Parts: sequence; structure tokens; C-alpha cells
Amino acid sequence: MHHSTTISAPFHLRRLLSEVLTIAWVLATCYLLWASLRYVTDSKHPVLVVSSESMEPAFYRGDVIFLSNCQQKIHVGDIPVVWFQNRSLPMVHRAIEVHYAADSVKADSTFRQLVLTKGDNNDVDDRVLYPEGREYAYREEVVGLVKGYVPYAGWLSLIVSDRQWILYLMLGAVALFVR
Repeated sequence: MHHSTTISAPFHLRRLLSEVLTIAWVLATCYLLWASLRYVTDSKHPVLVVSSESMEPAFYRGDVIFLSNCQQKIHVGDIPVVWFQNRSLPMVHRAIEVHYAADSVKADSTFRQLVLTKGDNNDVDDRVLYPEGREYAYREEVVGLVKGYVPYAGWLSLIVSDRQWILYLMLGAVALFVR
């Protein structure tokens, strides 16, 4: 009597579906954690990586920062993360002046919070970095205030964004490893 050592097609299909469902479960879990973090912090960007030296010695390039946008008013000394429209990256700098001005956009006599920022490692304030003709950043351009950080935890992200070929190399290695 001859026994076949081949594995049936339904077994291969079951194994493939199991792997696909496991990957889908991991991705869904990551998405739900990210969505929950966004909700709890009231920020579209609750975690960012510092990409410049402008805030040294408070933060260094590659530090991961954690944001919260729950605090309505910004105070001098806070570190708001300002993301201007049509800019590819946000700006993580300390608030050095805070003012209030009548909001000309709204007719209900509300006040708009105006914030002047400066990097701790910079010699001058950020007015030259603001949109043309602006002296201040607006509170509504702040995506969150820095509430904590992990030193150097974001270096891999910076390396991959600076040298995208490394991302493709890593993806290729993962694809080979999964087989």
C-alpha cells in the first residue's frame, strides 16, 4: 500500500487564509490603537519624530514626542507643535509669547489665540518661518502640545525617510523571511 506525502489543496488554502487573517488582525489592532490614541489626545498626530536640532537640548533629532491637544490655551513655556497648511512637516518649538486678538473671521466677538514660537537652539524667533505676512501662529494651527518623549526612539523612521532604498531593502527581507 502506497501512502501519499502530498498535502491536499484545502490544507494549503486553510493555511494561507490563517496567515492572511492573522496579518489583518494585527493591522486592525494597530489601526484601532492609533484611532484610540488620536481620540484620547484630541490630536490627528499624537506621536511624531523630531527631525531637526532646533530644540536641543530639550529634544534631539530622532526623539519620539507624544502630543496632546486637550489643553485649550497655550502658555509661555509650552511646546506647541504647529503645522501650517501646505507645509510637509510640522514645527516643534517653544511658545515665547502668547496674545489674544479679536477674531475678525467670526462675528461673535470671540478672541483668537496668537502664539510666537522659537526653537531653544535658535538665535531668533520663528516669524520668518510663518506664512507670509504673519507675526504669529494661530492656536488652530497647533496639532498638539508636547507632553512627553522617548530619546532616540525615532531614528529608524528618520533613516528610512532620508534613504528610501533602506525601506525597500527591509520590505524585501521581510518578504523573503515570510516565505
